[in-house]
Amino acid sequence: MRIYLLKIIGLFFVLGLSAANATAQGKLVFEKDKHEFGKIQEEAGPAEITFEFTNTGNAAVTISDVKASCGCTTPTWTKEAVAPGKTGFIKAAYDPNNRPGPFEKSITIQSNAENPTVVLSIKGEVIPRERGPKDWFPIESGALRMRSKNIYLNKIYHNQSSNSIDFLVYNQSDEPIHLKLAETKATLPAHVSIESTQTQVNPKDSLILKFNYDAVKKNDWGYVSDRFILLTDDATEPNKQLYISANITENFGTLSSESKIPMIGFDKNYHDFGKVNQNTTSSVDFTMVNNGNAPLIVRKTSASCGCTVSEPKKTTLQPGESTTITVRFSSGGKTGKQNQNVTIITNDPAKTTMTLSISAEINP
Repeated sequence: MRIYLLKIIGLFFVLGLSAANATAQGKLVFEKDKHEFGKIQEEAGPAEITFEFTNTGNAAVTISDVKASCGCTTPTWTKEAVAPGKTGFIKAAYDPNNRPGPFEKSITIQSNAENPTVVLSIKGEVIPRERGPKDWFPIESGALRMRSKNIYLNKIYHNQSSNSIDFLVYNQSDEPIHLKLAETKATLPAHVSIESTQTQVNPKDSLILKFNYDAVKKNDWGYVSDRFILLTDDATEPNKQLYISANITENFGTLSSESKIPMIGFDKNYHDFGKVNQNTTSSVDFTMVNNGNAPLIVRKTSASCGCTVSEPKKTTLQPGESTTITVRFSSGGKTGKQNQNVTIITNDPAKTTMTLSISAEINP
């Protein structure tokens, strides 16, 4: 009987320990869960606040993750385990740059505490700074500033010779800068011309360059880009490398419901090669068909990188006719998951541009 009673007492003791261990858990208690910055100046840099907490539970707490509701807020936090009765912190830094006006953001905390999810919030108002040339012309090239180094003409027709665009340059220095337009013209491609009413950019002033793009001379399709050099007497950086690009599309004119048109179709638009080895070449055929009632013409095929090549067997398909486009992928020295695209430009007015995609997992 005595042995039986000892066993019963031991069992209750073990169960008591188990219950105690089961209820052992930390708890995060913050001094506050909201912070009001009030008005902050945009040029003052990130505004920071530290939220302190205490672990009021009976087990250590580890914070597994802290996420802000947007990329404008950067959180840091106590990475080591916080023992019972000890304190930790969550720091939030809000970047006001280019974000004028009121804001309200949240910071979500994940941990192994009794309250596993805690949400903190910050709010305030960003007073905008005075804008100037660095905002209007964000790209710096020596003494000159510009909005971009790429002069882009969006959607021009293949049969248009006159497509003009204005390009502004700003002189941020205290000395005049002279543009060497005659020398610059020699670096331009044959389908692009440049002109300006003057060649001197005065200090703290801007000048307009006018470019004309001849799509007929370019004789290409889709997105195309050409490099040229803007030559100046800028002592800091005289030769400025720029690009002029365009999206050249077909001019179909006016189409009516009775118009005969081609219609492109594919048996698939994606292929996964699966696992491949380095320095190998894999290929796949995509079947292209003309579902329309007029000849389908392949204007151009291009790949997203030099590792991928596309070769259509035929470039003109009669109604109902089909062909294959072979896409070859060279793995080279790459490793891991690779995704590439092939762009097909045709005379289908509804789908002038089609994209075929391939992927592969390259073994090292």
